[in-house]
Amino acid sequence: MKRLSITIFYIVIISLSTKLSASSSHTFGIGFILGDPSGFTAKYFINGNNAIDAGIGPSGRDGFYLYADYLRHVHNLFPVTEISLYVGAGLGVHDHDEEHAHHEEDEVSLEARLPLGIAYTFRQVPIEVFLEIAPALEFIPDIDFDIRGGLGVRYFF
Repeated sequence: MKRLSITIFYIVIISLSTKLSASSSHTFGIGFILGDPSGFTAKYFINGNNAIDAGIGPSGRDGFYLYADYLRHVHNLFPVTEISLYVGAGLGVHDHDEEHAHHEEDEVSLEARLPLGIAYTFRQVPIEVFLEIAPALEFIPDIDFDIRGGLGVRYFF
């Protein structure tokens, strides 16, 4: 499961970056996030306010985590126009590699995520720095609650 998920993530990222880099519209970004999970992240702007982001990496507890979210950005709330807030909804898949008090060994769980974040996009270079928190409600195989999120950076093509 882990290898298949990682392979699919990289195929999608490479396909999108190849297709979108030709247009050079700064709508597709790749970077990293430090937090839970820590790892690689990508974001695609559908239009100026709507985006889809995804990420993969080791989870703070154990195993690895794969997620995808739909995000809605709100601009011009601050005097600094480079800052935007965003809210969204998505899904996360957590592959637990070790025994944990709430999870058996090699268990896969599915979570509903509600990310909330703030992003700063530089004017001179296509780089976004973001900070987000994502409450996550696990609903498969049992009910549990986690707080995900982190600090990250993405370079846009």
